Parts: sequence; C-alpha cells; structure tokens
Amino acid sequence: MQRFIGVFAVLACLFLATENGSAFLLESECGKSNRSENYGLIGGGQSAGILSNPWMVLIIIGGSPFCGGSLITSRFVLTAAHCISPLYTIVRLGDYLTVNPEDDCSTGICIPRAYIKHVDKKIPHANFNKISNQQYDIGLLRMADVVEFSDSVRPICLLFNAQMENVSLFNVTGWGKREDGEMSRVLQKATLSKFDRSQCSQKCEETVDETQICGGSYSSDSCDGDSGGPLSAEVYYKGEFRPFLYGIVSYGKLQCTGGGLGVYTNVTSFTNWIMDAMLHNSSG
Repeated sequence: MQRFIGVFAVLACLFLATENGSAFLLESECGKSNRSENYGLIGGGQSAGILSNPWMVLIIIGGSPFCGGSLITSRFVLTAAHCISPLYTIVRLGDYLTVNPEDDCSTGICIPRAYIKHVDKKIPHANFNKISNQQYDIGLLRMADVVEFSDSVRPICLLFNAQMENVSLFNVTGWGKREDGEMSRVLQKATLSKFDRSQCSQKCEETVDETQICGGSYSSDSCDGDSGGPLSAEVYYKGEFRPFLYGIVSYGKLQCTGGGLGVYTNVTSFTNWIMDAMLHNSSG
C-alpha cells in the first residue's frame, strides 16, 4: 500500500505541473538503455534488437497473445481500446523471443527472461465504440504491482504540455502476422512514413481526423497482432536522442501484404486523458 500511495503522490505532482503549464516527461528515465538498436539482432532482416525496445509489452488474453502495448510508467501500459477485453489478462514485459520466455544464450547472445504481471484494472476510453467509429482507440492497463526498470524493461517517453516535434518517419514494433500469415516469434520492427490523413480515409473508407495518424510504407506494415503497439520516433530532447511515443496501432486494411497504409491513434491528442485516467486509477 505504501508504494501505491507513492505512485499516487507522483501523479498528483504531475497533475499540478500540467495545471501550471510547464512541460515535463512522464518518466524522467524513459527510453534510456545501455544497448544500441543493433545489439543482439537474431537472423538480421527486420528483427528488432533484443534490448532496443524495452517499453514493448505483449498483452495475453485468455492465455493467447492478443495485442501489443507500451510501458509508460512503472504500473501502467498504454494500448488500443479494442485490445481491452473482459477476459483474464496478463502482460509480459521484457519480451523478445515469444517461444522461449526463459533466459536463453543459445544464439550466443543472452536473451533476458521475460516476466509476467497480472492486470488488475482495464481503462478503455469512454468514447470508444468499435461498432460505430474507430476514433478514441486508446486505453490503459494497470498492473497489479509496480515493475522495476532495467535495460530490458523501461518506459517509452511521453511529453506533456509541449508541442511534439513534427516528424515524417516513425518506427513500429510488434509480434503480429507476417506475410505468410503466421505470428512472428521474434519482435519485428518497421519504418513507416507519415501520410496525409485523407489518404487513409480514402483507403480504409473511414473518417480519419486529427486524433489519428496515417502511416504506411511500400515494403512493410503493421498487421493483426500488432494492434495496441507503439508508433514511435527518436527525438532530440535536452541534449540527447530519446524515443517518444507518437501513436498506437489502431486499424488498417484486412490484407497485410507487406505494404500499405494504416491508422494510428494520435497519442498527443490524449495526454490529458492519460494523465487523468492514471490519476483516478492509481490507488487500490
């Protein structure tokens, strides 16, 4: 209980900073790691480095991998609202090679052991309704207890009360389906370009507004199983490059053909909602 009170106090202070209008990072040590993007690439290609995305979370519902998510604090995971289910949910942190979540050095590079946290609270955005629209596709999962940060488990950066740098290239990561229709066993990455929202509106036959980002590539795309995962970019902030969360994988065309357009929830449109939701769901 004492630790939960501490978390609540920190969030209350952040809420006061928001009221005063000063810019701040949700977690000051976000995104920092002692390993580079190329550390521990397995098989090359589009596999991500083992410790290059320590904020990446695998969401498991009813015993099966279902979605991705992003660690944003020691107790909260940010994901898509459509990834939130009434069924029993756990999250796996520090994950990379999903078929072998134990410590493994068989490749010559040691893969840290992934570990599990139980989800005790699910907070979808109240305005999300996947039947009538695709907007507001954002939600939070609260872990039953806090997670300790390390090189393999660390939150991604979220900036509050400041205009995010306008970027044209993003990174997207996940274990979603590949071109052969099978879920990837190794965490995958892709580079996507930012497109005008009207192109996604036309391609997906849905209204895409300012609370969403249109992204895509001619050679890669997010797919089933990638939902809820991060759309991020490296941004120069106070003397160093750090990874910032810009979007959440939301939806796209049903076919994943190795390229195309997809729609991502624009996280910068929901920072007030994120702060308010955490503030009201930190205790208990």
